[in-house]
Amino acid sequence: MLGTLEEVVGELTSPRTDCPETLPDVAPLRTTEAKEDGGLSEFQSEIAQLAAVLNGDQFLSSFPDKTGKKMTVKGAHEYVRAAVSRFIRASKEAIKLGADESAIVDMRSSLTTGSSIHN
Repeated sequence: MLGTLEEVVGELTSPRTDCPETLPDVAPLRTTEAKEDGGLSEFQSEIAQLAAVLNGDQFLSSFPDKTGKKMTVKGAHEYVRAAVSRFIRASKEAIKLGADESAIVDMRSSLTTGSSIHN
C-alpha cells in the first residue's frame, strides 16, 4: 500500500534495539529576545504575503506596499494567525453548507472585521 509504513514495518522480524532512549539537548535558534517591533526578513515577508492571498487581501490596492514591507514581526504574526484562523472557519462553514471537502474556499478581504493588512 502506498503512503504507509506497512512495507517497512512488515519486513522487521524483531523489534529494533538501536533507538536512543534520550535525545540530546537542542541548541536554541537564537540567543537574544525576539525583535517584535523589527522589520520582517525576506522569508517572514513571504509568509505574510501567502497569508494575504489566503485572506483575500491581494485584491486591496494596499496589498503590495503593506504586505511584508511595512509590517512588524509582531504585526505579521498576528496577521498570519488571523488569516489562517479565518480561512479554517470559512472552510468548515462551507462544508456545513454542503461544499465538497476538497473544495478550496475563495476568500475575499473583509474590511469590516479588522482582518485586512495592518502594521
